Amino acid sequence: MGSCTVCPFVKYWYLVVAVFVVVWLWSRMFNTPKQAVQPEITGVENLTEDSFTAAIASGPVLVDFWAGWCGPCRRQMPIIAETVADLPEGVRIAKVNVDEQKALAKRYQISGIPAWVLFKDGKEVKRVSGVQSKENLLALAASMKDAAPAKR
Repeated sequence: MGSCTVCPFVKYWYLVVAVFVVVWLWSRMFNTPKQAVQPEITGVENLTEDSFTAAIASGPVLVDFWAGWCGPCRRQMPIIAETVADLPEGVRIAKVNVDEQKALAKRYQISGIPAWVLFKDGKEVKRVSGVQSKENLLALAASMKDAAPAKR
């Protein structure tokens, strides 16, 4: 009758505590949330709901819809930085963070990122998705010089 039917975890409590500590440390070290980093690229404007309409109102603008947690979006940033200096005169690049500007992403029906929406004089001309090479961005910019607005 001296037999105890206590849960084995009580008998080995120190092992249970050690497992919890290891799991907690692991999660603290390897699961830190990635912060959405605003890209600071010279010559590229970060647009908000308030500045968007004015920014696309005149001339050709390539707008990159992106998010800080998006790997392809982060790969696109150095390509954009390299491309800005070689853009045709009058063509600009701007960025919209879809996490911070949800209303803009909804208005333009952005369902996947990175997404590029090209505007000329406030009107949408074209859309492309995915990471774009420098050559593709320059070709898009050159094509916008005489592009007609798309019908939506």
